[in-house]
Amino acid sequence: MKTLSACASLLAILIGSASWVQAEVPAEWQPRVVGDGSVRVAVAAPKDLRFAHLSWPKAVRAADGTIVLAYTAGVFHGDHGGGSPAISISTDDGKTFSAPNVLREFGPDKDYTQSGNLAIGLADDGALVLLAMAYTGGTGKTVGTAGLGNNIYGWRSTDSGRTWTPTDTSKLGPNITGSVFGRIVDVPGQGLIVLGHYRGPSKPDAGIWLAQSKDQGRTWGEPRAITDAAAAEPVLVVTENRWVAFLRGKKEGGRQYVAHSDDSGKTWSTALSNLAPTPGHGLAAPFAVVNPNNPKELLVLTNERAGSKITTPSNVTLWRGDIDKLEWTKDRKLVEMPKSDDNPNKDLGYPWLLHKEGDQWQLYFYYGRGRGECAIWVADVTIK
Repeated sequence: MKTLSACASLLAILIGSASWVQAEVPAEWQPRVVGDGSVRVAVAAPKDLRFAHLSWPKAVRAADGTIVLAYTAGVFHGDHGGGSPAISISTDDGKTFSAPNVLREFGPDKDYTQSGNLAIGLADDGALVLLAMAYTGGTGKTVGTAGLGNNIYGWRSTDSGRTWTPTDTSKLGPNITGSVFGRIVDVPGQGLIVLGHYRGPSKPDAGIWLAQSKDQGRTWGEPRAITDAAAAEPVLVVTENRWVAFLRGKKEGGRQYVAHSDDSGKTWSTALSNLAPTPGHGLAAPFAVVNPNNPKELLVLTNERAGSKITTPSNVTLWRGDIDKLEWTKDRKLVEMPKSDDNPNKDLGYPWLLHKEGDQWQLYFYYGRGRGECAIWVADVTIK
């Protein structure tokens, strides 16, 4: 592990010292906030094309207020796209972020060809805990195919994301689980809880799994299946009396499943929800969080990607629902991402909300080219 940590630190120095600039996207191609708010690049695509494609952001606020962004940096995010888990931090409440710090490099000439999904959270000792998937796929297929092998890697940071130490994830892989996603939740009396979805060649090769850490993320226990639904990319929300998981469906344009447990994760019920895209669109990854101004309400985001045959914008849509009723009402669009024949920025999504104060939020997402330059963006939005 010391060797791995040293390699990760050296790579972080090399990447961090490389020249990088803000992505120059013409105004007519830039995302826009619907209503009040503004949008800007949070982490620009590095000039080094090896890590120019940034995607799948997750955001958390450390104990000292530092905002930590975890995402994937690579060439593109296909089976052999070389995506690698990376970190940027902000000490000025999201106005500026550090250059990408790549924790472990994957690629066609590495032990795994691609990293995709990540999960991040805070342990009860204040440490940041990060998990990232890795897999080996084919030579031209997209994320989501069975792949040839998979693993889960983990790290902890005790200095608000500046340095990271590898952790023991040996019970999660290789070829035991597949992918990890979203939020690592600290549950009093249980420790850290995380969800992921199975991928081949693991057995089972489909469904959602749950794993637990009882030592602040230093080691992880054996995973167990909680549903065999045809779903992926689970986002976990834990409240006092109910756990809820939002799952991206693998069929029907990504229409979401919602699973819930009323016995602290022991048993689960799963049903297809009304969280569905508008005609001509498909859903990307889910997101959900408890409304801090109303602990009985969940704020849910859908990322609706415009299909190839229409020119209407892709968007991030806000839904609301009661934690007890688990029924969802579409509220409004938060962000639109333009689409046109001459706009090369066709890869986008994976929204993630981070609360600031009151009714002010930051909405992180990625937007850019399918191969090459793709930045992490942030929108300042109001949600009452």
